[in-house]
Amino acid sequence: MDNINSNNIPKNSTGNSGVWWHEKNPGPLTNLPFIKQFGSMRFTKVQMDENMRPHLNDGIEIHFVTSGKYDWVVEGNQIELLPGNLSVTAPWHWNGSPNGKMDIGYINWIILKPLEYGKKKKLNLGNWTKLSKSIQENLGNLIADNRNVVLEKAKTFEKYFIEIRKELANQEEGFEIMVGNILENLLVDLYRQLSGKGLKTVEETNFIDKFTKIISEDISKKWNIDDLAHRFGMGKTKFTYEVKRLTGYPPNSYIINLKIEKAIALMLNPKNKSMSDIAYSCGFSSIQHFTSSFLQRTGTTPGKFRSKEIKEK
Repeated sequence: MDNINSNNIPKNSTGNSGVWWHEKNPGPLTNLPFIKQFGSMRFTKVQMDENMRPHLNDGIEIHFVTSGKYDWVVEGNQIELLPGNLSVTAPWHWNGSPNGKMDIGYINWIILKPLEYGKKKKLNLGNWTKLSKSIQENLGNLIADNRNVVLEKAKTFEKYFIEIRKELANQEEGFEIMVGNILENLLVDLYRQLSGKGLKTVEETNFIDKFTKIISEDISKKWNIDDLAHRFGMGKTKFTYEVKRLTGYPPNSYIINLKIEKAIALMLNPKNKSMSDIAYSCGFSSIQHFTSSFLQRTGTTPGKFRSKEIKEK
């Protein structure tokens, strides 16, 4: 990430870097009262944060994922935020990470504070915008429908977050006007895409389901990506692209995630033997490889995880 100014959050011991302006550290948002928060963060290690558990915000919360995969819950519904995905929630939508876990990746977010918006109140963004009353009200209706929570293949929204971050970081003369204009473009784009939103195609769902099934049925195997690509009638480059686009991870990383999920299931069974047996049965080459992979993806070691689960039972 760029080093921008004193509001930049440098890379720290948790492996995180980026910017985050909010109520306790408003920075440039002081001049933009209709923006409650703006963040753009890279996570290079898993981080547990109680603040990210399901919560309510008195504003419209928009997230855009640049890289990685984030497990999220909205109104009790489990969703996955993948690269290029955008999520949007209304002030009364409970949303957040079910376990308060921020995974490895890069995520952007903004929380807008409308003048008026509620279950029985039409969306009114306030005097800062020139968007028509009808667009604002229709957009509010679309956001209120929690079936519209996630926009897939929404890569076009990335530029808005980059531009807003740049304006907020540099705070050049007239930056407030520029941010308002960028936000209006973002909201018009959001309105258009929510209006024509389609469901995830059956073909894409079947692709990932088949890939997951193949790996899960022989979890201990050392998989060759060329062989897997051949099974799907693709070259390695195309196969890698599709898996990363749909899961948020390249094939090898996704396979390790499946191995970790299997290992967790085995650890929760008290009849299972040693950690070494579990590691090898899930296809890890050594207990060290298993431990480091588990720690990177869950934020704790296999031993600590198992001990905690046993105590809680």
